[in-house]
Amino acid sequence: MLRLRDRIVVALLALVASLFLPAAPVHAEASSRTPVVFVHGYNADPGVWDGLRADFKAVGYTDAELFSFGYDTHQSVNEVLSGRLAAYVEGVRRQTGASRVDLVAHSFGSLVTRWYVKFDAAGRSSVAHRVSLAGPHHGTSTAWACALWDQACRDMSPGPCATPPGGRTATR
Repeated sequence: MLRLRDRIVVALLALVASLFLPAAPVHAEASSRTPVVFVHGYNADPGVWDGLRADFKAVGYTDAELFSFGYDTHQSVNEVLSGRLAAYVEGVRRQTGASRVDLVAHSFGSLVTRWYVKFDAAGRSSVAHRVSLAGPHHGTSTAWACALWDQACRDMSPGPCATPPGGRTATR
């Protein structure tokens, strides 16, 4: 049996060791569900998904399985935002340990997700399902109202998308 002094020394050594040794990583229990990434539309923010996130939670999803991608909607779908979505999806995959995610997008966000899945090899391999809610895939005639000064509005204008890397032409 350890004497009082020995017990104090052992306790102090354990305390000192805990300050200098890295903690073992804590792994959350892996979910059997594919993580869901929500992508908002033009002039919106991730908060627009709060109601749908609540619906997903009502059927058993957890916050650890639901993610909302936020971005500046005045930037280009093609050159900027699909790359930022790619980085976000990769972060979700690392955080959850999932090999693929499901994407749920609204309006302008549908263009971002479409470009990512169609023209980015990582998008093709990292996305299990993509849902587009009211995406302007054929353009929208209301985009003319801001197309002169806003790249996102030009991306939503009727007609072909910009040519992606490799020279392929995307159609809406």
